[in-house]
Amino acid sequence: MRTDKMLVYIYTLGLVALGACQSKEQEKKTEEKKAIRTFHLTSVEQKGIAQEIHLPAEFKPFQEVSMYAKVSGFVEKVLVDRGSAVRRNQVLLTIEAPETEEQLVAARSKLMQAEAVFVGSKDNYQRMVNSNQLAGSVAALDLKLAYSRMISDSAAVVGERANLRSLEKIKSYLIVRAPFDGVITQRNVHPGTLVGPGEGADGAMLVLQQQTKLRLVVDVPETYSAQIRPGDLVMYYVNALPGRAFKGKVARTSGSLNQRFRSETVEIDVDNIGQQFKPGMFAEITLTAQGTPGAFMVPSSAIVTSTGGKYIIRVEDQKAHILHIQEGNKAGSQIEVFGNLAPNDRILVNPGEDIKDGDQINI
Repeated sequence: MRTDKMLVYIYTLGLVALGACQSKEQEKKTEEKKAIRTFHLTSVEQKGIAQEIHLPAEFKPFQEVSMYAKVSGFVEKVLVDRGSAVRRNQVLLTIEAPETEEQLVAARSKLMQAEAVFVGSKDNYQRMVNSNQLAGSVAALDLKLAYSRMISDSAAVVGERANLRSLEKIKSYLIVRAPFDGVITQRNVHPGTLVGPGEGADGAMLVLQQQTKLRLVVDVPETYSAQIRPGDLVMYYVNALPGRAFKGKVARTSGSLNQRFRSETVEIDVDNIGQQFKPGMFAEITLTAQGTPGAFMVPSSAIVTSTGGKYIIRVEDQKAHILHIQEGNKAGSQIEVFGNLAPNDRILVNPGEDIKDGDQINI
């Protein structure tokens, strides 16, 4: 029994010794491998990478307005239809509202009455002033009352004039005019239709679009939004016009991100005199991201990806220093990185996960 225990003990010691020898042998092989490996270095350059991005876009009218009635009434005439080209201030439709005309007549009558009363009170006050040239002929109280009556009648005239102007403005709403040159794209009313503020289940009476100039609208992802600026050249391809390429420039950016999609809206103005494009058409747009400010450009082979993240290895005094980085734009074999770097830092082009921080790097 004692002999068996001794044998087990000796066998265990042998395994431990064998494992230690194998571990030392493995470490020796790793060191030898490091020693014979050829390392290549490159200098870090502080420079952004321009990158082409392809995004879907949509044509929208440069101006669009849905036209509703401002006063209640019945449609009298509709002078345009879907597809009609109209000019600014052109009459589109008229609305009939007899009660408005009656209110206007009544307002004119009240104004004339107020003006007549004011003329009478003014003349009365002026006669009293003239009579007062003879001391004691007019009581001071009567003179004050006459003056007050004249001022009151004057204020009544001003109020009636304002009321008349208001009704004249309301009457002008019965004639609907085009606010700009464009094309009628929707007509939802016919003669006899009851319209008014909030009236009409079909929505707007008319929809007018400016189509001689369009907006090409694209949503740029947050990653590239800081690299797009007004004036940047763009190329776009229209799905409905295959085989043709068009050029444009970024006209404006929204300056803020859509909180839902994390993107910024960018617009390109498109002249459409010949109306070859139509609002609602889709296009594919090619934008050039100019590169991220403050980025460093390194070969993509210099980046090591591990469970702890992505890093590169800087070599200083033949010692390895691990620097964790974040990636940016990529073009070919070059990539933008961000981290604790400086221009002209020397980094390994062909590192591996076996290289640890502080390891000797023999060049």
